[in-house]
Amino acid sequence: MPDKRPLSFLDRVRAILTDLPASERRLAQFALDFPGDLSSYNASELASLAQVSNATVTRLIRRLDYANYEAARRQIRTEKADDTLLSPSPQLSVGEASLQSHLQDGYNKLSNTYRHLSHSVLQEASQAIRGARQIWVLGLQANYFLAGHFYWHLSKLMPGVRLIPGAGQTVCEYLADIQHQDVVIIFNLHPRAEGMPALMLRLETRCANIVLITDQDYKERPKSRWPLPCQPGSEQTPDNALAAASLSHLLLSEIANVCNALDRDESKQAPSPAETVFE
Repeated sequence: MPDKRPLSFLDRVRAILTDLPASERRLAQFALDFPGDLSSYNASELASLAQVSNATVTRLIRRLDYANYEAARRQIRTEKADDTLLSPSPQLSVGEASLQSHLQDGYNKLSNTYRHLSHSVLQEASQAIRGARQIWVLGLQANYFLAGHFYWHLSKLMPGVRLIPGAGQTVCEYLADIQHQDVVIIFNLHPRAEGMPALMLRLETRCANIVLITDQDYKERPKSRWPLPCQPGSEQTPDNALAAASLSHLLLSEIANVCNALDRDESKQAPSPAETVFE
């Protein structure tokens, strides 16, 4: 017989998570990541912890098909009591819960990012970057600081790296200089600039070697030769760029490994001083 038990609170949240508006999705993700007992907090306290309005809590609860927040709390308490596998946990203060939630949020972003990464894509991209005629690092608006940080470190590893666009310029001014032997590294994470899909199409007419660092759930994500998706921050201010920063460091580390390996190979193939004298 089919299981007719009602969906649990968390199952209800997971079922609609991707279709929620930004503020409700932020609250829903908070509920999924929360390490404590949600039923211990009233609606106002939950709104404060998740940094949303009371109205957002009300809208999400209705969307989850509860009559009100108290009905949701009752189900959470019942499920907690029925779950004999869970050991009792100490009650957290509002401040402790906020710290734990922030830590858990960061861990979840890193875990989801690394779970979806392909090491072969990382290696291929790193090798292409090492062998490119020119490397272009691109980030617009909020992504510019991520691109700038990556550029600063990459330029210490190898020559031929440029950060675009420059002050007072547009990417289109560089298109004529980009060639098919180059690699373009694009940071395109939320909050992103409008028109990036169209810009990427123009870039691909010049160079198909594109490394794209963008959100996993970006529905309009353009296809690229080397996609590196990461778990985005919440649609909030300030944004949490932890996963993007970690992914950037990972790619730099892979490039450094490729550079070191090639340098060792070249040193082995170079003739010794004695051989050079007697040639």
